[in-house]
Amino acid sequence: MSAHTLAGVAPCSVRAPSSRTTPRRGRRAASVATRAGGKPGENGEPYVATNVFVVPDGDAAVVKRLKDEMASRQTAMKAAPGFVSCDFHPGPGVNEHTFKQQWSTKQAYEDYMNTPERRRSHLAAGVYQYLPKDKWSVPENFTPLLPKK
Repeated sequence: MSAHTLAGVAPCSVRAPSSRTTPRRGRRAASVATRAGGKPGENGEPYVATNVFVVPDGDAAVVKRLKDEMASRQTAMKAAPGFVSCDFHPGPGVNEHTFKQQWSTKQAYEDYMNTPERRRSHLAAGVYQYLPKDKWSVPENFTPLLPKK
């Protein structure tokens, strides 16, 4: 069984860190493109929520609990109306893990976030987060915030 696979539960797509040699498109360019196309989750634009979680000391047990929780959330998301995809992968930095969800509309995302299963779902002690950089994503409840990078 792979390190990212739980018995009976298929996790979100999991990728190894990239060895990218070309620069990524700048955040400003992505932000301008978003404004030009309208608000995410409206007028046919998908709603994407991205969170970066950090396990500062890289504790393997805490990382495993984080992966287990994300796999559990994926199972609940797949059953929710409007779910399109999710991706949980290491990076962008050392001991960081990115979780990206895509929904057909912002309302579908909010409906999922307000389900009893999601409201009871919390991350393990030892996991921290950065405040999302875009104005559309929301921080995880009950998970301490780290200062911006």
